[in-house]
Amino acid sequence: MSTVNSMLQPLSLGGTIGICAPAGPVKREKLEAAIIKLDARGFRVKASEHIFDKHGFLSAPDDVRSAELQAMFADPGIDAVVSARGGVGSSRLLSRLNLEQLSCSGKPFLGFSDLTAVQWALWAKHQSVTFSGPLAVEFDGSLSAATERMAFDILADTPCDNWLDYFPEAQIDILRGGASQIIAPMLPGNLTMIASLIGTPYMPDLRGAILVIEDIAEPPYRVDRLLFHLRNAGHLQNLAALIVGDFGWEEDDDESRGRLRDSVLDATARTAYPILLGFPYGHGSERLTLPVGSPMQLGLKPGAMTLSYAISPFAPSA
Repeated sequence: MSTVNSMLQPLSLGGTIGICAPAGPVKREKLEAAIIKLDARGFRVKASEHIFDKHGFLSAPDDVRSAELQAMFADPGIDAVVSARGGVGSSRLLSRLNLEQLSCSGKPFLGFSDLTAVQWALWAKHQSVTFSGPLAVEFDGSLSAATERMAFDILADTPCDNWLDYFPEAQIDILRGGASQIIAPMLPGNLTMIASLIGTPYMPDLRGAILVIEDIAEPPYRVDRLLFHLRNAGHLQNLAALIVGDFGWEEDDDESRGRLRDSVLDATARTAYPILLGFPYGHGSERLTLPVGSPMQLGLKPGAMTLSYAISPFAPSA
């Protein structure tokens, strides 16, 4: 692993957001609606040439998608890069991308779900911080006002003191306690994509990290299999904490949530780090935007939980 020390530059109002599609095909009506709303917020938008192409279950062939993602980071006229959508296909690009060039750009990179592959690879290879948060198409009105506000606050490097204050109604359960405060790198991502990185050079070292997981509508038995794959590969033994987000089940599906709870406890047996359930992170309309790799400070006092940067990945203001 080589370390890239380039700090991120905040996205200011009037700045240009570059949008490309490194994964699945994009619905034109959703992205066009999102671009209108981004413009109304005071941002300029530059979309990649093949943003609306469709190539099977991908937005475009691998060479096109990798080249357009690379170009977004190389373009001096773009201030932040946002993935149009997730879906599938990001992992096909890892060997094609010049990850060091992406890391050196100083541009915030926003995306999540399938984009976990690229974001975790950037951290594993170059200690480059990205942001696990909304996709461009979701700015069409699909997100809650708090989710949108937080995403832009994070990109502008102006989050509130306690990030959990964005979602005061969230019901976060301390499944297993421990230290009252943890300071450690945070690695949020999609559980399926995390498991797919195991055994590759793009899998980060999770020892001492705050692991945050989410997924979308996977049956409980598959989630159990994925968790035990992480355990059997040695990735759950030495975490600083495990945070479990939204798994996309129906609101009344208490049975699936109960099985998730059991699977988490079983997969983390004979460990002692704190475990949280019900974290506002996932595919729902209400979700935190979280840094991939940045050291975070997590306070675990019941009824007064806190989350904030321990060290900001952004360059200090001049």
